Amino acid sequence: MNVGRALLIPHVVRLSLRAPRDVTVRWDRYWASTTATGDTGDVLWDASSTDEPQRYVELLAAHADPTLPVVDAGCGNGRYTRALAGRFDRVVGVDIAAAAIARARRESAGVANAEFRVADLTDADAGRALHDELGDCTVFVRGVLHVLGPEAARRTAATVAALAGRRGTVLLAETDYRGPLLGYLESLGGGPRGLPAPLARALSAGLPRPHRFGDAERDAAFPPDRWERVLVDHTAVIRTVPLRTPDVPDTVPGHVAVLRPR
Repeated sequence: MNVGRALLIPHVVRLSLRAPRDVTVRWDRYWASTTATGDTGDVLWDASSTDEPQRYVELLAAHADPTLPVVDAGCGNGRYTRALAGRFDRVVGVDIAAAAIARARRESAGVANAEFRVADLTDADAGRALHDELGDCTVFVRGVLHVLGPEAARRTAATVAALAGRRGTVLLAETDYRGPLLGYLESLGGGPRGLPAPLARALSAGLPRPHRFGDAERDAAFPPDRWERVLVDHTAVIRTVPLRTPDVPDTVPGHVAVLRPR
């Protein structure tokens, strides 16, 4: 391990010690303490650039049934929910954190076809209940599965399957950084002097640490015998807010896949 990476460890440990134990509480406190979103805000993954959301909208326009409602699973402050609402008639953002949903509703005021619900995606009953209301859905998942362990990812996939039903299409967009956690933090501007504020804030809130999410992880959660791979992009990137250079969003290697139930 190089010296710079070794000096990063105390910063990570110090920040992580502040977090409450319950994951739901962590997410809710994180969003409740958020003062601003977008490129100059507090939320690491909430870049304001439109190219990433526009690509997802175009992929779903090309591959999903346009008559189905869209569920934005893990919607946070609703940035992608609003982008999807620009193309589809009904979009429902779902998040485990009540504070995230409250912020999404505020930031989405005036977007008549975007609505928001609090739900735990690891609970398949939540997916079945929403399916009972909406019927088969298109499901969009960005930046959720890569912070879940294998069992939680499988439970979330079961929720997604319940929402998709027989006619739905699923779009996954996850980070797929292939090195160790410290290398990931370094790639986003971490170093001996500490971490950029949005990154430090995520660590101090105790948000789950990222894991790689590639072919193996996708197949474990969405087995090929039950899900058709319509499209897989191993060259995708996930944007974060600017961390090292003002006005220049940073990027993380990504994995994008469009899936359909068999």
